[in-house]
Amino acid sequence: MEFVTKRDKSRRVHVIINPVSSGGKTGARQWEILSAIERKLGSEYSLCVTGEPLEASFSARQAILDGSRLIISVGGDGTIQETVNGFFSNGNVINPSCQLGIIDSGTGHGFAQSLGLPTGLEEQLEVIQRGQTQSIDLGKVVFSDEIGQPSEHYFINECQAGIGGEVVKRVQSKHKRLGGFIAFGAITLLTALRYPNRSMTVQIDEMTEITDRFIGVVIGNGNYMAGGMNLIPHAQVDDGMFDILLIHEQSICQRLWNFPKIYSGRHLTSPKFTLHRGKKITLSSSERVTFEADGEFLGSLPCSIEILPSALQVRLNIPGKK
Repeated sequence: MEFVTKRDKSRRVHVIINPVSSGGKTGARQWEILSAIERKLGSEYSLCVTGEPLEASFSARQAILDGSRLIISVGGDGTIQETVNGFFSNGNVINPSCQLGIIDSGTGHGFAQSLGLPTGLEEQLEVIQRGQTQSIDLGKVVFSDEIGQPSEHYFINECQAGIGGEVVKRVQSKHKRLGGFIAFGAITLLTALRYPNRSMTVQIDEMTEITDRFIGVVIGNGNYMAGGMNLIPHAQVDDGMFDILLIHEQSICQRLWNFPKIYSGRHLTSPKFTLHRGKKITLSSSERVTFEADGEFLGSLPCSIEILPSALQVRLNIPGKK
């Protein structure tokens, strides 16, 4: 199978496929997906099948500059995140009216669940075809990269420091073929059994500062992540605020007791989990604490995170709208 990039400046729809998403299953379904797109949307689109990291960002950015009005991301949360980063240039949205369509074909399915997208390919294409759009918030994280250079990155669903960063490193390395529920669930449980509590300082909106020992900190734009974990049940992608979950120091027994509850949201009944809300968060630590966003490993603390309200137009099912 030959993976190609084709671009025509007259095309208003641009499709980005990540063939290695979902452990390579997306690549195996590539022609099925493209055939479905042509049935629903027609053949007038440009295409990029990614072959290396960040290619989705470059491709989306160039397509928008060339005049594309709809970018369709085919892959998981990491692919959507890369694609969305291509909507920006030098910290600014290239074209605020350009829209994002999503065909969910990833491991964790977190953002698709947070948006309430249907699970089937045909149903997801019907959502894109109807053309109903909703403005959603994005997150921006500013940090230093591995060589100490300042870097910024946009995310769609969640950003985590602590155990979340370690889990992502392990899932990315070799477990995506297992599927989201098994891959993230099994690795999270195994990591929870030995991940040390870390000292972190969490500053929220320059008003609240909390220094404690945590297993992890979750900054949520959406409410579902990592193969169905409902870590922040009340988070909404369009309310202009982050929901911030602090996972406090716990013994091994407490971790085992609380782990099954993170899929139903019942973990919030435990005092070992506390919720906050805010628009700007700074995370720091005297220890090495890793962090990730949307299932993609980014680096180590410190970092600062801020909400970008109504920053992106996404094609969604909107109840009551025709």
